[in-house]
Amino acid sequence: MAPRRPAKPAAPRKRRTPEEAREAILQAAEPLLVEQGPDRVGLQAVAKAAGVSHALVTHYFGTYEALVREVLLRRNELLAASFREQLLTLDTPPSAGALLERFFTIVQQGQHSRLMAWALLTGRTEHMPLASAQGLRLLADALEFQAGRVAEAQGTTAPSRDAVDMTLVVALCASQWFMLGREVLLPVLGRPVDAASDALFRDVLGGMLQGALGVKPPGGG
Repeated sequence: MAPRRPAKPAAPRKRRTPEEAREAILQAAEPLLVEQGPDRVGLQAVAKAAGVSHALVTHYFGTYEALVREVLLRRNELLAASFREQLLTLDTPPSAGALLERFFTIVQQGQHSRLMAWALLTGRTEHMPLASAQGLRLLADALEFQAGRVAEAQGTTAPSRDAVDMTLVVALCASQWFMLGREVLLPVLGRPVDAASDALFRDVLGGMLQGALGVKPPGGG
């Protein structure tokens, strides 16, 4: 019988920095919160998914409630920063339709909608993505800036801040509840739940929002 070869020594595990460990925990927690809902997860499940000890999660976040809040605020900041960056780095003003399309790509995400609904229905509005000044107000600032550029390019009057703020709120609310209710509402109307229906919803709502901002639709006279 041939002698067994000695087992290869395991490669030493790379030691994470505190920042890396904290980020790994947040990245592991987010999909769990989205898929199962924050009320069905816990520190133990997050620790297992992140490959760290329960004690380490507690060390960085203290309580499960604090971890959930951190995950949602982090998501909020990433969404808001992405939208602002897309808007503010454009060399030429986008059309009103393109402006709304960029906005919808942010708010019309199933994950985002489910987390917003959870925060609203459980009275945890401080956890709600885009509910902080860093989120919603910065989005309104970016929207006002680009809507003003669109109006200038079209030779129309720039929308007031009141119109911008309320347009943003309407867009958020309509998109939120469409994403949550589309699988029930569309079949009742005999419509398929698919990308084409999503696009039609965006077109209809977009036309309403363009009117509220006082800008011309693409190709309008």
